[in-house]
Amino acid sequence: MIKINDKVHPVFNMGQVGRVVEVRFAPTGMHMIGGTAQQRMYVTIKLDKDGSLVEVPADETMRCD
Repeated sequence: MIKINDKVHPVFNMGQVGRVVEVRFAPTGMHMIGGTAQQRMYVTIKLDKDGSLVEVPADETMRCD
């Protein structure tokens, strides 16, 4: 699980390395036979390179060691 202050990078843009500064959940808007789907987790990453903020779905991020 990704937490605040973890060093991460988006899987589809490996050059954007930074630290997680915010974690939030948003509804997906999907409807299934048994009801609605769960909320999706998003993380806001403060990039090391220039300090800008990027919001990425948490399942599309990977920790850096």
